[in-house]
Amino acid sequence: MRKVLVISMIVVFLSGLVLGIFGSKWINPNLASAQTNTLTNEESVYIDVAEKVGPSVVNINTVSVVQYFFQPVPMEGAGSGVIISNDGYILTNNHVVEGAKKIKVTLANGRILDGKLIGRDPFTDIAVIKVNATDLPAAKLADSSRVKVGQIAVAIGNPFGLGKTVTAGIVSALERSIQTDKGILLESLMQTDAAINPGNSGGALVNSSGEVIGINTAIYQGAQGIGFAIPSNVAKGIAEEIIQKGYAAHIWLGIAGETLDSQTALFYNLPVDYGVVVSDIAPGSPAEKAKIQRGDIIIKVNNQQIDSWETLALKVLKGEKGKEITLKVVRNNKTIDLKATLGERPKVFATNGDVI
Repeated sequence: MRKVLVISMIVVFLSGLVLGIFGSKWINPNLASAQTNTLTNEESVYIDVAEKVGPSVVNINTVSVVQYFFQPVPMEGAGSGVIISNDGYILTNNHVVEGAKKIKVTLANGRILDGKLIGRDPFTDIAVIKVNATDLPAAKLADSSRVKVGQIAVAIGNPFGLGKTVTAGIVSALERSIQTDKGILLESLMQTDAAINPGNSGGALVNSSGEVIGINTAIYQGAQGIGFAIPSNVAKGIAEEIIQKGYAAHIWLGIAGETLDSQTALFYNLPVDYGVVVSDIAPGSPAEKAKIQRGDIIIKVNNQQIDSWETLALKVLKGEKGKEITLKVVRNNKTIDLKATLGERPKVFATNGDVI
């Protein structure tokens, strides 16, 4: 009898132990999932954006050739891109593919495809490449004119070649301008504190609805939390032009030159210490037709002072095709006025950022 009682107590104890461990799931099968489903609304937004846009962001690997001790040496590079059409057109940065001899595109599912450069534009840092594929997951481009400072911004790209990475922040500012290492002024950029690192270039900056508001392009060297993206409206317009014509046809004058500073002016005993010294003139350009000469110093455009090459480039790029401008030029210690009619940059000069 005692033996039966002991066995009964053991059975009851073990039953209680098992029930304590598993009983909650039997009684309420949703309890376990409820305990782990503690995501905030903001977290859910980030997850939804990553899942929605992530498949449309690709990794881009390039091989270019540089001269090292007079020998050609291959150099590899990495960046990101955004699929903008189901049939394989991909947006990226000009500086990601500039000089590339080979382009490899890795899709989110791991598939690797050859990329073909359709065209690039150094003046907006936009480029378009094409892969031979169909039914690709294309991202939706938002109307960037509706973007507000303070709204959520999620950056998706391939930093340092690590693979797909998602970072989050806000739109910190609008209408920012930065100068590239080649002296080209990029205008109307979005500023964000979402972490953007080398390799993120060409990736997507996305709003909380999963729409691309910008193409990540640069970071502010020496600072933290200051990155820049090309607004989607700009990127879309340039991409459409590149797809149609193979290049973006900006307004141009047709000169190469450099900023005149006080030290150079003093050394050469020049009559002015500001402006732009013309170093070359493109054949058949508006500048050639206006009789601009090498060595001319452009000091004003339409009576507005020109202090640098960047200032002149901005005036020209914001001009209108067929519109006449007045250039005040210093030539042989004399000041003269020249009339030039702005034209459309031809394809042969489309990617030459040293000529405006």
